Amino acid sequence: MLLIKFARHSNFLHLISFLGLILIIGCEPRPHDILKIGTNLWPGYEPLYLAQNLGFFDNKAIKLIEMPSATEVSHAFRNKTLDIAALTLDESLVLLQYAPDLRIILVMDVSKGADVLLTRPAIQSLSELKGKRIGVENTAVGAILLDAALQAASLNITDINFLSITADHHESAYNKGRVDAIVTFEPHKSRLISLGAIKLFDSTQIPGRIVDVLVTRQSVIDKQKELLKVIVEGHLKALEYIQQNPVEAAMRIAPRLAVQNTEVMKQFDGITLPGILENQLFLTLQSRTLSKSIEELKILMSKKQLLFKAIDTSQLINDSLLPALNINGES
Repeated sequence: MLLIKFARHSNFLHLISFLGLILIIGCEPRPHDILKIGTNLWPGYEPLYLAQNLGFFDNKAIKLIEMPSATEVSHAFRNKTLDIAALTLDESLVLLQYAPDLRIILVMDVSKGADVLLTRPAIQSLSELKGKRIGVENTAVGAILLDAALQAASLNITDINFLSITADHHESAYNKGRVDAIVTFEPHKSRLISLGAIKLFDSTQIPGRIVDVLVTRQSVIDKQKELLKVIVEGHLKALEYIQQNPVEAAMRIAPRLAVQNTEVMKQFDGITLPGILENQLFLTLQSRTLSKSIEELKILMSKKQLLFKAIDTSQLINDSLLPALNINGES
């Protein structure tokens, strides 16, 4: 009798354990419910990782994925292995050709000198680039900055030897003597300059053309609007943390950028990081200052054959995920 009772009790415990396991599994987000955000290594994207470090995304179905280059981020988004991507505005226009329901939900940073053309010390002027080997990542942003530099030098693309090199290989290409010049950005920019590279051209000379944005699909917004709001708000809260606690923020960011704590804030030189008010100005229906940049960039990219088909940008901007502003201009 005792054995029978024990057996029943064991079966009951197994049943309770099984039901408990079902409940636990049911509470965990399924893989296809997790929002996957893709970025490459770039200071303007660090507030997202800082938000994660500060616990703003804890217990949320959000996963940040760092990839070696913007090219890989674009490919992963296009293949739908990413739900959200951090990209430059021109990269987003290229992607719009494949994803008609693409939406810009946040302006992350604006380049004002962070994107550069660096050369070896022996090259002292843009005109001396003729016949030289220039490394550029095969993205629209690289092409646009290089094109502007060549125009300033009265040169054509046929006057140089173009080498397609992804961002994660910029430093090694320079160190191994594969290139005479390279179009790059932080953190590679500072490291190459410390090795003696010379800056001959940067994004201050093409204002408003290099803007980093966070993009997703309208279908993702329709299904995961509240979770997307958490991501946008987390980024904006991280920006506030950087402003209010720069020393602590630097300590948290330094390991990811592989620089000393004291060098972190220098990585943000040459870029502006728009907060909630600036994003309202960029994206809201009333102002949409980003719209002008989009249209100018679309025309330029079409002329340079960086777009292979017509794109409709009328629905590209979506401001529905931005926090509301109170009367004092704060979220």
